[in-house]
Amino acid sequence: MSHTVLSIAGVPVGVEHRSPLDSWNCGGHETGATPCYTVSAGEDEVQAEWERLHRRFTRNACEGNCLYRKVCLGMLDYDGFLLHAAAVAVDGAGYVFTAPGGTGKSTHAGFWMEEFGPRAVMVNGDKPILRRLDGSFFVCGSPWRGKERLGNGDMVPLRAVCLLERGAVNEVYPADIDTVLDKIFRQVLMPETPKQVILQLDLLDCLIRQVPVYRLRCNLSKNAAMTAYRGIHQSQGV
Repeated sequence: MSHTVLSIAGVPVGVEHRSPLDSWNCGGHETGATPCYTVSAGEDEVQAEWERLHRRFTRNACEGNCLYRKVCLGMLDYDGFLLHAAAVAVDGAGYVFTAPGGTGKSTHAGFWMEEFGPRAVMVNGDKPILRRLDGSFFVCGSPWRGKERLGNGDMVPLRAVCLLERGAVNEVYPADIDTVLDKIFRQVLMPETPKQVILQLDLLDCLIRQVPVYRLRCNLSKNAAMTAYRGIHQSQGV
């Protein structure tokens, strides 16, 4: 068993692990700081994860899944939580695209990277952490970035959350509260303990009140990125 401290969303987290660090893209996240909390996964947990995933993934990947769930649940004590999404930064501002798997989050984020070139940075391709600091939300990278392994360790101010849907045309508009609640709740890692559930719900309430949320329908053509960008900025008067 090895012990490594990783800086995730600005929080030093101790990770007890059997798998090599390069299994989870930890380069650049290692720190010598004292951990705020430490996570580990027993063999029984890894086995259960392996069985849950129908033995289609390596045990290294299964251990990583177990560890990241615990990392994210621990983040609740530091006003952070996991959102299943792809996250891109343009000119230092973060845009998050969340949707069920297979909708095209990574593809759409890739269009932003192509459209904005050096102005754009992929923060996390699949599992970013949203963290509230000093009253504002930031989107944060982590070593766990999805199968494409896209992302870095950046923390950038969050400008918008987009509920991504496939559609015949590209369009973006503010989401109504019922849609926001329905779709975002499906994409967060909900804890089991009452204390953590309260923390999670409080953070989601703050997110919805503070950060503009949009419905983004797109046909997965490259001009979807500019349609979304312009629509968000016009809505915010930027």
